[in-house]
Amino acid sequence: MSAPTLAAPERVDAAGTADMTELARVACGRYGISPDSRLHLYPLTENWTYRLQAGSSAPVVLRIYRPGGRSPAEIMSELAWMNAIGTGARSLVPAVIPTLTGSQVLELSRAAPLAPCYCVLFSYAAGREPAEEELAAWFPELGAITARLHQHARSWNRPPWFRRPRWDVSTTLGGRPHWGPWQSSVTDAEQLRQLERLAEVVTARLRAFGEGADRFGLVHADLRLANLLVERDRITVIDFEDCGLSWYLYDLACALTFNEDRGDVRELVALWVDGYRQVERLSAEDEKEIDTFLMLRRLMLTAYAGLRHDTELAAEMRASGYNARTCAIAEPYLSRFG
Repeated sequence: MSAPTLAAPERVDAAGTADMTELARVACGRYGISPDSRLHLYPLTENWTYRLQAGSSAPVVLRIYRPGGRSPAEIMSELAWMNAIGTGARSLVPAVIPTLTGSQVLELSRAAPLAPCYCVLFSYAAGREPAEEELAAWFPELGAITARLHQHARSWNRPPWFRRPRWDVSTTLGGRPHWGPWQSSVTDAEQLRQLERLAEVVTARLRAFGEGADRFGLVHADLRLANLLVERDRITVIDFEDCGLSWYLYDLACALTFNEDRGDVRELVALWVDGYRQVERLSAEDEKEIDTFLMLRRLMLTAYAGLRHDTELAAEMRASGYNARTCAIAEPYLSRFG
């Protein structure tokens, strides 16, 4: 993609419209979709995502980015990588659908002082989230797909205007966390002490592991099961909204989100690693650090639960005793490395 693609996103006058469903209907018109289309809102995690369907036509998916979140350059960069991946593997990622005037990003203006909303329309990807009892069957393929994404990221010439977040020690557990301090959602004093100890060990090990080009680069950064759609023998990867620069092994940790304490987690890791190595090299030294990335992901989602405390996902985490589970999962890790 060339720099001219970064021209200012198309604007729509939606002043005074606070309800995201109304904004979605305004957006429909700019894509040539009937505003009376059926709208299905997916569970809110970060952005508002709707499945739109008009009559008997094929459904499409509209994302309305959280106001004040991603900049137009960051959104265009996300789409640039998706488009590049789709050029070589069309079924691996959804396609980006432009507006009637050819814009990939639609800006919905709102009455001052409200921030504008940015929208992107995607093709609908068929399939379902892999069931927990099926993970052993899917993890070798997921490992291979992740390796192909990493191969692509290493070889792709990113445009000079490419802007995506950096998920490193400083911006995850350090002094400039994108999701805020992880401590914000921990109210139990004993759990806080345990997790502080965990964060110290993870931070030290990540600093020692380093950010060499063979370990750190452009990753999806949210390959949890909810962002994988399986159908027959195919996996489609959706939701690149968190993609950015981080450790390649962080993608494995994301794939095991909320499943780190499964009885077969060692088997799942081994299956993923075997699938990955069918495509790309993974050193034994890197493999030994996988548990550090599982712990990093647990702590990062603790931060997310504080930042997005009003979402359904954060509520589910609180109800399931997420922090207590992290403490239990951390015990064997700290016994080894603490």
